[in-house]
Amino acid sequence: MQEIRLHRNGREDLVFRGEHLATVDDREWMGIAPNWWELALYRSEAGGFVLSSVFYLNFPRHRVLRGALVFQSIADVRDYVVTACNGPSMIADGLLGRARRRIRQLDDPIPPLPQFAPVSDYESFGEREIPYA
Repeated sequence: MQEIRLHRNGREDLVFRGEHLATVDDREWMGIAPNWWELALYRSEAGGFVLSSVFYLNFPRHRVLRGALVFQSIADVRDYVVTACNGPSMIADGLLGRARRRIRQLDDPIPPLPQFAPVSDYESFGEREIPYA
């Protein structure tokens, strides 16, 4: 876990301890556009989820709108993006799919591979006589 600071327009930065889970950029689905939306999802040390939203407005004039909200569950994040923000469900599903994969990696890491003896320990293996019963 690390300290994360998210900037928000017109409000104090949101600072918490947690881990980054996933980031999506709507240009992945919508293609090149003058204005785009970037979402990032974090899991806080307390177990909640923090959604960071950055909207890049390049037309008609350049502005960057930043926000961040805290949610109790990952399902609440999807509901907010799709319903409250009227965002495309494919973007919400892309973000949450990546986040769920990252959560599995963090919570159930692959165990390390077994360690084997060096090859030199096996060099004399064929030279020994093995008695047969």
